[in-house]
Amino acid sequence: MRTRILLCLCAALLSGLVANSAGAQQAKQPTAKPAAADRTTMLMTVTDPVGWTLPAVKVSITGPLTREGDTDESGTLRLKGIRPGTYRARFSGETVVTFEREILVQAGRAAEVDVTLHLAEEKPEPPPPPPLGPAGQPLAASLVDLVERELIGRDDPRRESLVACSGNTRSTLLQLNQEQPQRLYAGAESMLYVIAGEGSARIDALDLPLVPGSFVSVPRSVPYTLIRSGKRPLIMLSVLSGAPCEQAQ
Repeated sequence: MRTRILLCLCAALLSGLVANSAGAQQAKQPTAKPAAADRTTMLMTVTDPVGWTLPAVKVSITGPLTREGDTDESGTLRLKGIRPGTYRARFSGETVVTFEREILVQAGRAAEVDVTLHLAEEKPEPPPPPPLGPAGQPLAASLVDLVERELIGRDDPRRESLVACSGNTRSTLLQLNQEQPQRLYAGAESMLYVIAGEGSARIDALDLPLVPGSFVSVPRSVPYTLIRSGKRPLIMLSVLSGAPCEQAQ
């Protein structure tokens, strides 16, 4: 009886040792890491509508990753290590019209993208600056004294006396006894300051009253007419700016 009990105890102990050994072996086995997402390469080729490749086009993508680069001489750009997912690609440059599109990248498959861009319109060259007239000398003068010396006669319809001329600005004393026909300066601005008399300025569809102290500015290429009213002459300082002055003083 005692022998049987001892045999049973030995068998139980042996069974426990075997179980513990198996469990230890299982615990020592490393846990398998989850497989990383497969990365791939994105190859972009940029051409114009005719089929010519376009170098120096800036490409930027945003999505699971953010990358950017410029196309090479063959119009291609290769971006490596791209994660699968949906990307927003932007194509821009000085010679092309900016363009955006979505690109779907699948795991384990190279993404080959062909893009056609329209060429940007060439910007026209800015017009050359207007010719500059000769520089005049500094001048200070009394307009009242000038009016007394150059006062228009009753029978004269119009009289213009030079005040100053330098560069692209010409100033004159303008006196009117009757309406001045319509004028238009395509390359110069007109400014008028009323010294004496009364009248009106018709600029396009506007009729502006003129009294001593009035100031009128007429942009280039805008027609205008000057009308005298009353018995006294309409006397103004007229400044023309933009066209070369023909006589510097």
